[in-house]
Amino acid sequence: MTSSAPPAPRAPRLVELWSLREDTTVRTAADDAGTGLVSTLWEDIKLPMADPVVHRALERMTYGPVSLDNVLPGFSGPASPGDPRRAALRSTLEAVGHAVIRTLATGDGTQQLSVVPMVREARFAPRRPAPDATHRLSRFATLRVGTGDMLLESPLSAHRVLLHTPQAMWLVSCYVRPASVRETARLLDVPLEVVRTAVGYLEAAGMLVPGTGGPGPLSFAEDRDPALEHWSPRELMLHNRSRPGLHDEPLDPARAEPAPEPDGPGEPRPAAGAPLALPVPDLDRVLATDPRLTTALEARRSVRADDGLPLSLAQLGELLFRSARARPAAGRPYPSVGSVYPLELYVTVTGSGELPRGSYHYDPAAHALHPLGSPPSLVDALLGEAGATAGLSAEPPVLISMTARFRRIGAAYPGLAYSALLKEVGALQQTLYLVSTAMGIGPCALAFGDTATSARAFGLDWRAESGVGEFVLAALPGGGPLTEHDRIGTRYP
Repeated sequence: MTSSAPPAPRAPRLVELWSLREDTTVRTAADDAGTGLVSTLWEDIKLPMADPVVHRALERMTYGPVSLDNVLPGFSGPASPGDPRRAALRSTLEAVGHAVIRTLATGDGTQQLSVVPMVREARFAPRRPAPDATHRLSRFATLRVGTGDMLLESPLSAHRVLLHTPQAMWLVSCYVRPASVRETARLLDVPLEVVRTAVGYLEAAGMLVPGTGGPGPLSFAEDRDPALEHWSPRELMLHNRSRPGLHDEPLDPARAEPAPEPDGPGEPRPAAGAPLALPVPDLDRVLATDPRLTTALEARRSVRADDGLPLSLAQLGELLFRSARARPAAGRPYPSVGSVYPLELYVTVTGSGELPRGSYHYDPAAHALHPLGSPPSLVDALLGEAGATAGLSAEPPVLISMTARFRRIGAAYPGLAYSALLKEVGALQQTLYLVSTAMGIGPCALAFGDTATSARAFGLDWRAESGVGEFVLAALPGGGPLTEHDRIGTRYP
């Protein structure tokens, strides 16, 4: 038995409506009654508005979608020579195009879809495609729930599209596979000219891409663009939305809600035993004997040691103290955006050294390890996955798993929180690399880890705290602290 969505009701025509973004205002310039001042999200624009029709049109557009034919009769019809009012209004709309929302509505006033500009460079110039023109949804387009509407977005577009009705969503769904305008009109039982208009809007907004080619297979420009060849849709969207310039979503911490009170930086997880205080290194000795920064930088290598040995408790304590402890009133040795420090460290060991086999949570304030009592099968899985990812034939002696408490950073830095987390992981990994290199320990950052395995092993809700980085360590046979006399490239080949 098969079922299909009911066809959209017939619509004899579509009406084009115009409005301004909600963050746009229009007023008369204080120093010139014939000049208007349009304030947008990005800039203030002075425009001639001696003709009251221009000012009235923009003013009405601030209240919501309006047919400009109601302001200037015949505006949407064919241009006629010697029509200065229409030319003046067109020129004004082009000047503020990056703040103009275009909406399609049916004759009864039902709004179907709206195209919203997101950046200063956005310009929207829809054209009706030919009846047999073929389109497909961009492979970078995503559909999600908005505030009362569905949002169609793409990191390649300077616009977002609001889909106000089921009919608009049915139209979009027709283009999961290539389809012609004529085929879509037939499928939805909608007049051809209505579909031509709507498809023209979606193409101009960058959501539908036109196909080219003869009677053979169709070709789509984005599929053969070398600049897009190695981008996945989710990665390009993450990159696009985590930096300003190509969208209008808030990234400014000053606009965010106050951050919730953070968890204490050393607050332990429920432990399966008494905390184990780690040895504290003598920093005066470290400062006196450590190699220079450039020596450690030049010697830094990813060391995948199949003959690696477990770290002593003193080595592990020194590494964590120098790399990740909470310093009184001075943050931690690695940087964190806003000094929020959302990262947590979990240490999993094979049990061949001084620590029993298992997983531990590191308390950076107390400089202590809390045993977690993780099931042995999950400890096996963590170490086995880490060894395989590192290209080892056996388990690594020590695995450091980095997780992030997303709530710590998400409220204070909306939009850029995850991007900032990944940068913080990189900063901590480099800190671990340099300290390990100076100490003569073999370090290796891993490309990825299993989110589900680490969440089960550490007793976490991955939605609130999840793995974001992994790092393996081994003491090297015959190794010791790096000195200025070590030859670069032989100590860490």
